[in-house]
Amino acid sequence: MFSVLKRLRTLFYVVITTRMDTSFSRMFSAADYAVFAVMLFLSTVIGFYYAFKDRKRQNTEDYLLAGRSMSPYPVALSLCVSFLSAVTVLGTPAEVYAYGTMYTWSFVGYFTAAVITAEIYIPVFYSAKLSSVYQYLEYRFHRGIRILVTLIYMVQTVLYAGIVIYAPALALNAVTGLNLWAAAVSTGVICIIYSTLGGLKAVIWTDVLQAVVIVVGLVAVIIKSSVNAGGIENLWRNGEEGGRIEFLRFDTDPRIRHSVWTVGVGSIFLNMALYATNQAQVQRYLSCRSLKDAKKSVMFNFLGIFVINLLALLAGVALYGYYHNCDPITLGHVKRGDQLMPYFVLDLFRHNPGMPGLFVASVYSGSLSTVSTAITAMASVTLQDFLKPILSWKGQTFKEMTYTWISKGLVVFYGLLCILFAYLTSQLGGILQASISVLGLAGAPLLTVFTLGVLFPCGNTWGALAGVISASTATVWVFVGRIIYPPEAEFNNRLSLSDSACLVSENTTLELNIELMENSTQVMENVTTAPRPPIADFYSMSYFYLTAFGFLVGITVALIVSFMTCGHRNRKNVSAKLIHPIFDHALFSCLPDRFRKLMWCGVAHDEKKKQNNNNNQRRDEEIVLNMRDTSLQ
Repeated sequence: MFSVLKRLRTLFYVVITTRMDTSFSRMFSAADYAVFAVMLFLSTVIGFYYAFKDRKRQNTEDYLLAGRSMSPYPVALSLCVSFLSAVTVLGTPAEVYAYGTMYTWSFVGYFTAAVITAEIYIPVFYSAKLSSVYQYLEYRFHRGIRILVTLIYMVQTVLYAGIVIYAPALALNAVTGLNLWAAAVSTGVICIIYSTLGGLKAVIWTDVLQAVVIVVGLVAVIIKSSVNAGGIENLWRNGEEGGRIEFLRFDTDPRIRHSVWTVGVGSIFLNMALYATNQAQVQRYLSCRSLKDAKKSVMFNFLGIFVINLLALLAGVALYGYYHNCDPITLGHVKRGDQLMPYFVLDLFRHNPGMPGLFVASVYSGSLSTVSTAITAMASVTLQDFLKPILSWKGQTFKEMTYTWISKGLVVFYGLLCILFAYLTSQLGGILQASISVLGLAGAPLLTVFTLGVLFPCGNTWGALAGVISASTATVWVFVGRIIYPPEAEFNNRLSLSDSACLVSENTTLELNIELMENSTQVMENVTTAPRPPIADFYSMSYFYLTAFGFLVGITVALIVSFMTCGHRNRKNVSAKLIHPIFDHALFSCLPDRFRKLMWCGVAHDEKKKQNNNNNQRRDEEIVLNMRDTSLQ
């Protein structure tokens, strides 16, 4: 009986959503398509510009690292939008709509991770003159560790890029009528064109354009919804009455989905894994002219992330304030939360042609920036971590121009691979979503192995291998446990939705009644299910804690194994360039010199300091000589 009702429910969903998609697709006008096309055109023009400008002097360093000549400000914006994606534009407002504003505490994680990365990790990577961040692992441990971690990164990135192409295309297709595969394929093709032609310079400057488009799109939504509601204070008041405005939930229970501790503390480890170990991020640091500029780019990047996330959160408040008593999901007008923002924009700007197109452009700007970042980063690690070492082992070398053309071919290959995976996403559905989530847990093992290398001279190859395996096992174990025993509703923070002020059609009412009957059945099934085992409470930890949990397990195991395999005896052989003496930082200047030197653990940092002083002295002498020559002229 209930299986028949489920099929009827699906049939009514198809009828309702098909009718809604048709009406809303008429609202996506020629002006909207024109605005969207202009953004894609400008992205392509930037690629052609840098291909023409650098046509005579482009080598692999110019192509993949922008010649290490970039200013910190465009790099900061590029870091910002490559870090964020269409998921931010679509997902953050939907998060506020369903769960409230506790996600705001993620700013603590962004800022803390940015400071730690700038002060600890970047100086090591920059002084080592890396082309790929995974080169560090070979210098510090062993080539096998480098290959293992590179493979983890590449698989994760291909899968994520496919999702980033497909997910926003699906959401926009559902409510705008924009052709699904035309949108998905165009995203991949445009990324391939400007990334192949202009290299990292084109990617960075296109990211700047896309950051502007994202900001303008979100600001337009906030202003228009505020005007329609008679002021943003009315939208805010609706949010407060609906329980969406909440910032001070201090529950210490780790099972709470979002609290000050789960979001504020958990996001530190989550963001450190991205800032400090992700090739796409480190590639941009290394493109800067100096270490000082690289540090600046990270801190200015935080300002960009703060602005865009704040706008996305305010857009979520506007979204709830607008539909606080007429929920489109309950009515069946949209099926999922990621479709709410496109639906809202088309409803909001129904009499303003071109504005929905601007929002679509902002969503696709998020996709373009993430995908272009992914394919250039994967081209870089493939060349530096696989092809060049293999050719070197065989005693073969190519000219720099040949390596540049190989890099361009790799960009095309990975772009097509991401488009292919976007297609696989559409075929595999929920199974793929689970696998992507598991692969997204790669942050814990990556943070483990890099932290072991940068901060612990006693860490060795066996400890690094044990740390990667244990961190991966711990996070996957908890994640699979969460799937088998999902967290109970009381920990999810999901807030109620209302349709009290809607004009509900007869079909929708029937559909809702069927859904209520299905929910009743689910409740009856839950009553007869076996009781949850005690370990289920452990699996229920907030998803924000997964990276932190995996990292703590991984770094503990890595240190134990390193000591057991006598890693502490070989620490004098570790190059000082590969270790950050954390107690030499200005924060610990009050500590005695003897204690700080003891904390070097035998690593010859004094020789490194002498070398740096000599380099600074030579640089100062060159500046003085240049000034004298200028005055004589």
